Amino acid sequence: MKYKNKILGFYELIRADKPIGTLLLLWPTLSAFVILTKGNPNLFLLSLFVLGTFLMRSAGCVINDYFDMEFDGSVNRTKKRPLVTGIIKPTEALILFFCLILISSSLLTWMNFLTFKVAVFGLVLATFYPLTKRFFAIPQLFLGLAFSWGVLMVSTAELNQINGSSLALFASCFFWILAYDTAYAMSDKEDDIKVGLHSSAITFGRKVIYFFITFHLISLSIWSWLGYQLNMHPSFYLSSVSWLLLIFYQYLLIQNYDRDKCLLAFKNNSWVGFSLLVGSVLGTAL
Repeated sequence: MKYKNKILGFYELIRADKPIGTLLLLWPTLSAFVILTKGNPNLFLLSLFVLGTFLMRSAGCVINDYFDMEFDGSVNRTKKRPLVTGIIKPTEALILFFCLILISSSLLTWMNFLTFKVAVFGLVLATFYPLTKRFFAIPQLFLGLAFSWGVLMVSTAELNQINGSSLALFASCFFWILAYDTAYAMSDKEDDIKVGLHSSAITFGRKVIYFFITFHLISLSIWSWLGYQLNMHPSFYLSSVSWLLLIFYQYLLIQNYDRDKCLLAFKNNSWVGFSLLVGSVLGTAL
C-alpha cells in the first residue's frame, strides 16, 4: 500500500491526471510545425517535441509544487497535493525534477546547436516562473514567455533560424497565454490574496475582464494577420472564427467572477488550441 501511494503521489505530482496543461502547450507547438514547414513537418522531430512537451510540463509542475508547498497547505484547492500531505518528500520531488530535465535534455541530442541554446533559456524561464508569483505584479508575463518558447524551438529545429513567421506565432501564443492564465488567476484570486501571492487577476482588479478580452483579441489579430501574410487557404480563417466565438463563450463564463466558471473558461482554451491546429492543417493542405 505504501508503494502504491508513492506511485500515485508521483502521478499526481506531474499532473498526469490533468492533461489540460500539456494540451495547452502542445496545440501551438504542433501548429508551429505545420505552419513553419508549410504542412511538411519532420515527423521524427515532431515526435521528439511531443515527448519533450509532456516531460517539460511534468517538470514544471514538480518544481512549481516544490516552490509553492509552503503556500499550498493554506489553499483548499492545493492542500491535498503530494508534497503538502507528505506522500512525496521534497528531496524526492527534486530528484524527479532533475530526472525529467535530464531526459528532456537528452532529446536535444537529435537537434541542432541553435535549438539547444534556445532550450537553455526556456528551461530557466520554466524553472523560475513559480518564484515570480512572490514579487512580480503580473507573473503571467513570465509564464507567457515560458509556454511560448516551444514555438521558437520548433523554428530553430526545423529551419535553423528564428524568422518573422515564428516571431509572429510566438507573439500570438504569448498573448493567448496571458488571456487564459488570467482566467485561471481569477479562479485563484481569493486564495492568492490570502497567502500573499501576485497575479494578473489581482493587479488588474475590476478591469481584469477588459484585459482578458484584449489579450485574446491581440493574439487572434496576430494569428489572422500571419495567415494573410503567408497566403493561407481561406479555410485557415475558420480557426479565427471559432476562436472569436470561444472568446465570447469564455466572457459569458467569467463575467460574474464565479470561481468554478473562471476555471471552466481556462479549460475551454484547449478548444481554442485545437481549432488553431485544425486551421493550420487546412490552411496549408488545401
